[in-house]
Amino acid sequence: MNKPHKNWKEFLINEAGLSKIRQDMSDYDTAFITAFRGDINDKSMCVYTPPSEEELSERDKMGKRGKSNKRNNKELSAFLLSQGYGVKNIQGSYIENFGSINPEKIPREVKEASFFVTNLKDDPHFFEEIINLGKRYCQDSVILVPKGEEGYLYGTNKTYPGLDQKETVGKFAGGETGEFMSRIGKRPFVMKEDEETKTYEDLPGKQRQAAKLMAQRVDREINEMHMVYNLNEADLPAYDNNGNVTLYHYAPVEADEIEIDPSQFGKQRYSRREKEKSTYPRSFFYASLDQAENQVKQGKSLFSLDIPTNKLYSIKSDPDGLVDSIRHPTYGFRNDIEWTELFKAIHKDYLGAYYSTPSMDLVVLFEPVTANKMEQE
Repeated sequence: MNKPHKNWKEFLINEAGLSKIRQDMSDYDTAFITAFRGDINDKSMCVYTPPSEEELSERDKMGKRGKSNKRNNKELSAFLLSQGYGVKNIQGSYIENFGSINPEKIPREVKEASFFVTNLKDDPHFFEEIINLGKRYCQDSVILVPKGEEGYLYGTNKTYPGLDQKETVGKFAGGETGEFMSRIGKRPFVMKEDEETKTYEDLPGKQRQAAKLMAQRVDREINEMHMVYNLNEADLPAYDNNGNVTLYHYAPVEADEIEIDPSQFGKQRYSRREKEKSTYPRSFFYASLDQAENQVKQGKSLFSLDIPTNKLYSIKSDPDGLVDSIRHPTYGFRNDIEWTELFKAIHKDYLGAYYSTPSMDLVVLFEPVTANKMEQE
């Protein structure tokens, strides 16, 4: 177990599924992920603290669990399927708290139900989604396998290999054994008999509806995780330049100057998370051009403006304690309830708010502003 990054070879799939796994790895981006944890009550290494069992029971009346792992995996599967990914059940084990010398966090073998996930629709955010899910469910790591390339561990909590750290595990070579995750008959990941890849379209109508509802809840939690729990390193001061922050906005307009008005909110294309979060009028700006999405930039002109840093409220650092005071003790931040209340509270004293989504740092403004056209490189 002393060199886990060299032991991708230990993944042994039975011959019935081996050729399909290899083919999927050759044709698509793929990943291994689970929501299982050995000590599900230990949140000390998590970057996001999921709701307590009591809160979950109150939220959806599904009851408590030693069943926790099973329910988490059910939610995880629902989310993966709802995104259009292919999902195959696999069984295996891994060493939780690997490398720890803390007597309270001894390494332990965790037997788990996991998923082999295939990016069937070539979603450009596939790996980002898998990483977000690993963080949401406090996994030590997920395994990401770019199409036709070597796989690697990606750390999704504060244990081995480290948050947002990578460890190369090499190319898949089924049929060989290694040291790491090899305690179940030397077979850490073994396909169930006759297990086929499932897709969302394969689910019956009622199961689709249930999966969609579970996926929406997970989606909201991922969004809250990034907005409130400061997962991205950059906070508002990182964008400060002599007391101002430069904001960027793309618009399908050929003009030297435009007015960007929050009253137009909802008439343009925004992410589904932002649409669902709150109907409170606001306009959207990138804090970094490096994070601008291609579909937003395409065919549009780039505009910019400077806003005094002290006119923006950082939801990530929450200097006035608004996030803590508004968060519901049981339900957290619900779409168009607590989120709307939060934006209203910020608007009383600030021109806008700064926060992060899973893929970018954003500023939203609550008042009309004028922006000037920039030349794009």
